[in-house]
Amino acid sequence: MKRLVLVCLLVLALALTGIPVARAQQAIPTIITFTSSLDAISMADLEAGSAATELAWTTVGVTGGARLTLHVYQQNRWVPVFQDNSVPLESNDSRRVTIAHPQTFGPPTYLLSIVDVDSRILEQRTLTIPYSALDTVSPVIDSFTADAVTVDAAQVAAGQVLIPVTWTVSNRVPGSNLVFDQVFSDGAAVSVELPRSVLWVPSSGTGIVAPVWRQDHQAIALRLRVINVVSGSVYDEARITIPVTGDTTLPSSDVQIQPPPTVPDAGGSVITPSGNIVAFSVSPTVVNPSAPVTISWEVRGTGGVSVEETVPGTSMSQTVVTAQSPKGSATVYLPDNALYSVTYRLYTADRAESVEAQVEVHCPNTFFFGQADGCPASEAFQTQAVYQEFEGGAIVWRPDTGEIYIFYGDSVNGGASAYFLSSSFPTSPDAGTAEPQEAPPLERYRPSGGIGQIWENAPGVADRLGWALAPEQTYTVTFQQVATTREPAPVYLFYLTLPNGRVVGNGAVGWAYIT
Repeated sequence: MKRLVLVCLLVLALALTGIPVARAQQAIPTIITFTSSLDAISMADLEAGSAATELAWTTVGVTGGARLTLHVYQQNRWVPVFQDNSVPLESNDSRRVTIAHPQTFGPPTYLLSIVDVDSRILEQRTLTIPYSALDTVSPVIDSFTADAVTVDAAQVAAGQVLIPVTWTVSNRVPGSNLVFDQVFSDGAAVSVELPRSVLWVPSSGTGIVAPVWRQDHQAIALRLRVINVVSGSVYDEARITIPVTGDTTLPSSDVQIQPPPTVPDAGGSVITPSGNIVAFSVSPTVVNPSAPVTISWEVRGTGGVSVEETVPGTSMSQTVVTAQSPKGSATVYLPDNALYSVTYRLYTADRAESVEAQVEVHCPNTFFFGQADGCPASEAFQTQAVYQEFEGGAIVWRPDTGEIYIFYGDSVNGGASAYFLSSSFPTSPDAGTAEPQEAPPLERYRPSGGIGQIWENAPGVADRLGWALAPEQTYTVTFQQVATTREPAPVYLFYLTLPNGRVVGNGAVGWAYIT
């Protein structure tokens, strides 16, 4: 009986040797944890901008060109927490972040994403830092003042009066907001706020109100209220009375509104009036990389401005200026990845009107071989590489990064190209089977190492390249990346040298010899 059992087990074992071992499931890009060191935040600390938190996360499967991005919800849209050129976020990492008010009625909210090389979202997780327990003390208006001693009746009737007001409110609670209106002697009230892009108003600041005219009124009564946005109940209110001078009996229909003054065009750097935008300029207009530029603006009847910065060739814009003042200036620094130009677009508060200006950037580097299309992203550098020539092209492998560059076609006119990471194909999909490797023909070679991994496993590569014509050779490659932040993008994304000293350019259109 024992002998029969042993024979059966032996037969079963031999049968199983012919069954390929199942491949392990590759890790799917997944966010495991996303946490904040701060459990809650008060409204006062949030508006003061004095609070910070340590955001931490753990992930798995972030490989093959996938990367992490971190955004915060501000002004009704997601904006990046870090610049594109900042230190990349690691798969398991933490970053200390100063918490800014979202300028909405919600608490601070962050979005962690895993995206692929084409910025397509693979996984996302949000994190909200709630407001701390509410105090029993209600909001209080500490101050409310106006930058006007008197106003002229004719100008008010013509709609030409804009009054700067300043306020400070303490004990602000979530769900509350500030409301500015004008109160008349009969108890009626009308809003004097100018259009803006967000409803939320900060607890302290300076803004513009536009009073309206009523015949025979001797004063303008401005009122600030702190209200509960949902119920409309009033926490506190304060008033300012500004005397009216001139003929208060003049009806508004008898007063003609004067057209706005024009602003001279200063060599294209200053935008002439269009609707409520009086002027917009960025100077200087030609700068070095990462240099400061001064943004100046003047708008009319919009309650403030925002300015967005866009680097051509990138997918996201960043808000660099948010101001309630209708006239002002600010200094900002160009992003490090802007090596061709930067576009600044001014929006009125309601985003109904906009205008843009562009700053040109001096290219800081030169190509190591001479003139070429585009601007080098950095200086050229040298590293060790492996080269092997094939019947249908050639392969260059950089062991320091695991990058494989395949150049299909002949050695005269160039051709199509492909890019792989050797880590994408660490073992042959046929490993463990009894199939022997095919022997190369006479005077041909089977590639090995990193080149062999791609040649063996990447779909279509071996069929297209054929056998190697010679053994692989190690050499010192000169490599230089090209900045892509331009529209249209440069013809080639990078340049490298081959063992014979020739320079190859490679990009979306394929490869070609440059020298």
